[in-house]
Amino acid sequence: MKRSIILLLLALTSIHSYAGTPALENINESQFKKITKEFGANFVHTAVTPPESLGAVFGVEVGLLAGVTESDETNKVVKSVDADSKLEYVPHAGLMAQVSIPFGISFEATMLPETEASDLSIKAFSFAGKWTLTDSLLKIPFLDIATRFHIGSSEASYKTSDSVSSVPVDSEVKFETSSWGINLMAGPNLLLFKPYAGIGYVSTKTDLSVTSTTGTIFDSSFTTGKSASEKHSGAQFIVGAELDLFVLHIGAEYTKLLDTQKYTAKLSLAF
Repeated sequence: MKRSIILLLLALTSIHSYAGTPALENINESQFKKITKEFGANFVHTAVTPPESLGAVFGVEVGLLAGVTESDETNKVVKSVDADSKLEYVPHAGLMAQVSIPFGISFEATMLPETEASDLSIKAFSFAGKWTLTDSLLKIPFLDIATRFHIGSSEASYKTSDSVSSVPVDSEVKFETSSWGINLMAGPNLLLFKPYAGIGYVSTKTDLSVTSTTGTIFDSSFTTGKSASEKHSGAQFIVGAELDLFVLHIGAEYTKLLDTQKYTAKLSLAF
């Protein structure tokens, strides 16, 4: 566990140095919808797990997750404020766990404990219930099929000392997201290498706000307030694979959702 915490802290350090603190100014309605799509998609649940369960009776898996979500539209807004700045990807990382019980039922959770690095603060949590249909309801040789329902939430904020759109020094910008969804996955039941693919539906809600005595980060034609909220929903497509080295599991997953692309890797131990 101590080693896992050290690895997670290293991941968080790299996230902070990579993401920095983006400058946001005069955000109009069209830009806001695009930004919230990308941030919402970034924190949708994934534990990078194939459709099979961890065992017919009981199984436990714990590990680390890290990845990025492409943020082309957010990057355009950031560069419009400062041509030397960029935010091409929104990173994510955290701890993951999966527990399987009889009848093909598994529970998944991911967590990023509240962490502060310099002027950036972030925390995230997601949970899912997975039912491997081919463990109990359907018996199909060499094939696993599973359905999953998931929920998640996150909060990321950063402080800025710049005067942006008349926002005073020492203001704080905060993103808050929540999500839920359902998907169906299938993959061949192989001994070591386990590829899988799936399709699903996701819904997200993202709030963006600024805390300051005066001023705002939004264009007045969009809102004169200091916060705004947007919901998005749509299809989700998943392609992934896991290398099962008995106790050691290594996984990678690509997801396309809400017109964005997300990449996540996993390193875990399973018993």
